[in-house]
Formats: sequence, structure tokens, C-alpha cells
Amino acid sequence: MIHPRAGHGVSWARRDTYRSTDVTQPRAESSMHGEALIAASPQAVYAHLVDVARWPDWVPEVRATRVPGGIRLGCEFEVEMYGVRLEAVVTEYEPDTRFGWIGSSVDLSIYQAWILVPVAPGTHVIAKKVERELTTVLMRNSPAEEIYYAHQDTLLRLKQRAEGVEPAA
Repeated sequence: MIHPRAGHGVSWARRDTYRSTDVTQPRAESSMHGEALIAASPQAVYAHLVDVARWPDWVPEVRATRVPGGIRLGCEFEVEMYGVRLEAVVTEYEPDTRFGWIGSSVDLSIYQAWILVPVAPGTHVIAKKVERELTTVLMRNSPAEEIYYAHQDTLLRLKQRAEGVEPAA
């Protein structure tokens, strides 16, 4: 499946591993890897990543967040993704270099990390994401295409925000 906006400076790969043949309780693990070259400083890119309260404005699969305090290593927050509320904790917080978090619910667990490498003329962003039990959530709450494209869209939108470019309609 080719993304409708492929070729906009974002690359990604997805690997799915199915762990169960039980049709009533499908279990799977998806691991994603994406990269983008962003014409903005690592500080500018990092500022968007750690502004968790604004994720619903630009991260396609995020519907809502609740951040009781500031984002820092070990802080807890809530994020609603794919129609599921996850309790999350920041597990990696290295300013302008790396940001990662783990979220979980009864139906889904997610690990996501963003690695920022300064390069001319900006930042090489490496995004890694592992979702466990997503198939169960997918079948119940979200269209398959939305989830398939959401990871690449997140990188594309991060690139647009950090570069100050208006998103294409």
C-alpha cells in the first residue's frame, strides 16, 4: 500500500507479527520505524514532541491528552489513541536529542521514541514505535487505513510544524 502523500521527505517501514490464530481474540505486535529530514533545529523539533497537550492538533491517532504537570522524565500523562485511553509515562527525556514514552491500557500497549540528530540543514528525526494488541483495538474502533497511514502522517505533520509550513489539504 503506497501512502497518498509519499515522496514528501518522509520514509517509514512497518512490520507486523501475529501471535494468535484465535479469531475472537486476535493478538499482534506492530513495530514501525520512520525517518525524516526536517529543516529546523533539534530544539524546534523537540519542542513540538514534548508539547503533549497539543498532540491532538497534529498527531492523527491522538484524540485527547491530559497532562497534569509539565513533561519531564518519569512524569505521567493520559493519551487517547484509537479510541482507547492509555495511562502513559515518559521513559526517555534528553532535551533536543531523545524523547520516549510507554502507554498502556487493558487492550493496548505502546512504546514510542523519537531520536533527533543534528545535520545540515536541520534535524534527522528517527521515530520508533511498537504497538502490542493493536489488532484487537483496530477491529473494534478504527478503520485499518487510518492506522496504516497514521505513523507516516505524524512524521509529515511534525516536519510541517517544525518548518512552519501549512499542511496540505
